[in-house]
Amino acid sequence: MSDWGRFEGAVVASWNDDGRDMTLVEPFAYLDRADVRWQAATGAVVNGASIPQAFWSLIGGPFAGRFRKASVVHDVACVDRGRPWQQVHRMFYEASRCGGVAVVKAKMMYYAVFHFGPRWSGTGRQLRDETPPPPSPQQAAAVDRWFQEHDVAADEIPSLVIE
Repeated sequence: MSDWGRFEGAVVASWNDDGRDMTLVEPFAYLDRADVRWQAATGAVVNGASIPQAFWSLIGGPFAGRFRKASVVHDVACVDRGRPWQQVHRMFYEASRCGGVAVVKAKMMYYAVFHFGPRWSGTGRQLRDETPPPPSPQQAAAVDRWFQEHDVAADEIPSLVIE
């Protein structure tokens, strides 16, 4: 296991007819550094939509780059909503690092999903969607610039506000 955990299996999926989504045809998982399993089961539908679209032009599309594996387990966790959204987004950061994403890019993506990605509260039938409005391209560019010019610990990203 690396300092960032490990992936189990390969992402094997088939494109859906909608031209956007993919359905996993084999199970895939990420085990974080605490050995917590983040499962993406056969039949799960993924599309990278848990990464705010305004950031795609800065980091690449949802199926490009070293964060692809992280985006699969993140998408599934954002749909399942079985764990707190804060933990799900932190997992995305760690899984991105496990996949070989450079530290600055991984921190920027963590900021993007933490501050603009899916959010929820409650459980079961009481589950409430609290996802904030999507960022504008200008907001995404400001975040990108900030991370190019500043270094911050990943633990500080949840309280970081970039204007």
